[in-house]
Amino acid sequence: MSNQATSPSLSSRLRERIQSISPFSLTLLGLIGVLGNLFPQLEILKLFHLFWFFALWPFVSMLLSGSKQSLGFGTADEGPRDWLEMDNGWRGHVAFLLGIPLSFFNPLVFRQDAMQLLGSLVAIGRHRGSLPDPKTYDQSTSYRLPVEGTWTVVNGSPIKEYSHSWFPATQRYAYDFVITDGEGRSRSADTDMSIENYYCYDQPVLAPADGVVVDVHDGDPELGRAGGSSHPLKRSMTGNAVTIRHAEDEYSSLVHLVPGSIEVEPGDSVARGEQIGRCGHSGNSGEPHLHFQVQDHPTFEVSAGLPVRFDGVDVDTPGVDVVEQTGWAKPDGSGCYIHAGQRVSATADEKLNRIDDTVDPFGTTAFSGLSRVRMLGRVATGFSIGGFVTVLAVFVVPSLQTITFILAGLVGLGLLYHGGQNLMGSDRSQSGSFGTVGGVAVAALVVTVLNSMNSFLESSSSALGTGMFLTGFLLYIAVWEYGQPE
Repeated sequence: MSNQATSPSLSSRLRERIQSISPFSLTLLGLIGVLGNLFPQLEILKLFHLFWFFALWPFVSMLLSGSKQSLGFGTADEGPRDWLEMDNGWRGHVAFLLGIPLSFFNPLVFRQDAMQLLGSLVAIGRHRGSLPDPKTYDQSTSYRLPVEGTWTVVNGSPIKEYSHSWFPATQRYAYDFVITDGEGRSRSADTDMSIENYYCYDQPVLAPADGVVVDVHDGDPELGRAGGSSHPLKRSMTGNAVTIRHAEDEYSSLVHLVPGSIEVEPGDSVARGEQIGRCGHSGNSGEPHLHFQVQDHPTFEVSAGLPVRFDGVDVDTPGVDVVEQTGWAKPDGSGCYIHAGQRVSATADEKLNRIDDTVDPFGTTAFSGLSRVRMLGRVATGFSIGGFVTVLAVFVVPSLQTITFILAGLVGLGLLYHGGQNLMGSDRSQSGSFGTVGGVAVAALVVTVLNSMNSFLESSSSALGTGMFLTGFLLYIAVWEYGQPE
């Protein structure tokens, strides 16, 4: 009798099984459709191409969630962020929706979005099908909060239901931080949405632990207003960002910084608590905030997010405590996990354990090799961008010759931008931008060569663009997986 009472019903087991299916797993069924393309007798298998649409699930999920909140549905459900009064109403949601097509037709951002989704495959393969989680992952580094003062966690938790984004893999354990007042607002109620009115804007961002800077992206523009809007001409979803290597397979990424505020260069050793930039509104940002994550790889797109414990943290939970609500059992170990809806600050006795300046934890030779990898990776990125532009251009001008001129024009614009930045004395990201321009130039050369071959059918232009995009992505993976120094 007791066994029957404790045994879950067939419907509950079925519901649990369905909920455990990842949309990403369903996306992989699209590969079966390729067999229908290769073998005419298996043409029926082309129907499996419909499963590729599940790759859009992260965007659909965000869309549905934002729509429900902006229309007032689900507001009766008590949640950890209910005490916050941020710009998340219908105006912000409309701004977000209007930004989607702009991002889709921005080849730089779309390439990164697509690579982030495809890169989850690489991350899963790197961990043999089982991504890191709080129960199994043992972090090598002692981390402090990447900010000073009291900040609010608006997104992020090691608990799946309240994570920043459970998929893609890179942002699974990421956090979004802002500063709020006593009313839970990120800006005063009597101010407009100008970014300088947000409490966290231009506040110092700190290195969370000792390490070596391995990558810097600076010079991305930021919109002067928030409320759900980001700059339509952004060049990266991360905006201005710094990546720091703290240990083998352990990197931190600090994202959405103010343009021109980054104070470090690739190769610099940084100490725990050292200022590396200022909190901004660049990249995919609805309002000024700091996006922070720890990852197992130097590249944002193909890394797996790592759960992170912080040392020396005072925690205040104004709203629902998600640990109590979910019954989540914190794994044994030192340090503190933080969760959405909490206000956090570094304790008064948080010490800065600075590294010995005579020690180079990465090695000069190793970093020189990493610089070459970064350059080759950006050439591969440019090649992928060339492929994406080719696919878009096919819908307007199917002629390969015209597409060649378009790609050549992009190369010219890139070189003009490169020269303009030199004249302005800004050379921080010049090698990176030049590598990307070089990759687009290679893509233009490939299209030119194929256009000169009479055997190549113009009707295959879209396949050519797709192939170039995927080839660039595979080269990017190969460079970073097998080219980076240990």
